[in-house]
Amino acid sequence: VEGGVEGDMVLNDMGQGLPFRPGSFDGCISISAIQWLCNAETAQANPYKRLLIFFTSLYRCLTRGGRAVLQWYPENPQQMELVTSTAMRCGFGGGLLVDYPHSTRAKKYFLVLYAGQREGGKPHTMPQALGA
Repeated sequence: VEGGVEGDMVLNDMGQGLPFRPGSFDGCISISAIQWLCNAETAQANPYKRLLIFFTSLYRCLTRGGRAVLQWYPENPQQMELVTSTAMRCGFGGGLLVDYPHSTRAKKYFLVLYAGQREGGKPHTMPQALGA
């Protein structure tokens, strides 16, 4: 490990699922990663199946009420729909949030996901987009 950093490290293709026990995490943050699940670099790589495996395993390893915020750059509206609908199909609530939607340079896309209800049944609320 570089720089003397200690701890556990996992090297894994997230399109093959996350290798963590159920309920291991309260939250997940991802920067510019999920769009790569939409690339089919081989004939066997099916973007929908890779997304389904990823989101199923993410839902499993989050605690109930856990949250995930995945920042990404969708190529087109079809990819946006594929990623968002696959996450919802796996049990997540939430949706797409776009910061600075009218800017060509500052626009950022976030998939904000909730893994079930929080303790006590308190509903989740989507954060407000910046510059909207």
